[in-house]
Amino acid sequence: MTVLSLPPLDLDAAVAPAEDDSPLRSVSTAVAVLDCFAEEAELGATRVAARLGIAKSTACRMLAALATGGLLERTGSGRYRLGLRLFEYGQLAVDRLMLRDVALPAMGELRELLRETIQLGVVVGTDVLYVERTEAASMNVRFRSEHRRNPAHSSSTGRVLAAGDPALATAVLERGFVRYTPFTVVDPQRYRQILATTREQGYATSREELEPGWSSIAAPITMTRGGRPHPVAALSVVAPTSRVLGHRKPAVVQGIRRAAARVSADLERARS
Repeated sequence: MTVLSLPPLDLDAAVAPAEDDSPLRSVSTAVAVLDCFAEEAELGATRVAARLGIAKSTACRMLAALATGGLLERTGSGRYRLGLRLFEYGQLAVDRLMLRDVALPAMGELRELLRETIQLGVVVGTDVLYVERTEAASMNVRFRSEHRRNPAHSSSTGRVLAAGDPALATAVLERGFVRYTPFTVVDPQRYRQILATTREQGYATSREELEPGWSSIAAPITMTRGGRPHPVAALSVVAPTSRVLGHRKPAVVQGIRRAAARVSADLERARS
């Protein structure tokens, strides 16, 4: 399955290298620049030049080119940090390598149990990207297929992941909230309260915040990092509000939490 369709990134065209620079040298320098951000979240041209032993002008040129391509983004201070496009590449790799294959059996079983749409979502920047979606064949009402990428603040998947990832929560708050329906939560304090509740109960809900009449419940898929579970994705059930947040809500919550726990355990086994 192809999740993302990204235009080619031509660093050699974006960077006007010195005459003695070959295309391969430009690519090698770009990789070295990106490697600098593995240890420090934000860097400026002076710091990058010092770390790599290159001219500051070369560092400036390369940083600007990487930012143009979306691999880096410039902060308000004038420094740089890893950009959205790298997240997209990373999520595409996760989809292709392991996550989707591990999650599909549990998603299929949950779909048959609840007879509703089941989604597998990951975070891309401050958005949620649904890398897989399964629907019951007998469903007479279906969620609009174009909703493959949604803002994290208005989705149950985004909330359940932000609840376990302070850095994501901060990024969502810094980005700001857009109101899509009369029910979209746009108050930062209310959003923080929702994340606190999500941490306590182990799942998140979204009631008609992206599209009227449709709501969802999500539970996190985790992997152990530093001895603690860290959310890496989420399973969600999306359906007409009366079917997901009405009298069936306890069954939906139980089903989605069990399925997410199963995928988490299967991921840990696949990694070991």
